[in-house]
Amino acid sequence: MKRVLQEDATGCGLACVAMVAGKTYPEVRKLTLEYLGFDPDGPFYTTLEDLRYLLDWYGYKVLRWTPFKTYESPSPISILEVKRTGLHTHWVLLVKCGLDMYVLDPSMNVKTERRRDWHRLRPISYANIIKA
Repeated sequence: MKRVLQEDATGCGLACVAMVAGKTYPEVRKLTLEYLGFDPDGPFYTTLEDLRYLLDWYGYKVLRWTPFKTYESPSPISILEVKRTGLHTHWVLLVKCGLDMYVLDPSMNVKTERRRDWHRLRPISYANIIKA
């Protein structure tokens, strides 16, 4: 899975959908504008229902939100809701591949391709993603 950077300050959810679906950020943004009625100028804050709709469009199912306890609990591909300073949370992807585990963070401020700084992420909850 390839990391996709959010092109809008509030587009982390759109970038996560792009990563899972293998699409570009502009493709997912266009779908969001057309079918979810977001304003073209933003903001692009997404809810679980928004993510569920977008991923369903691309053939994926988002399972229920589960309070985060350990990194072992989520499935091989999961959306994590992580704490962020300010009023809103931030979406990232947790990817498990064999013995490797990492986070793909769409934030433009994150310089590493794969995050493994587990103590800094502060997950709140997660939702597993499966191919439909």
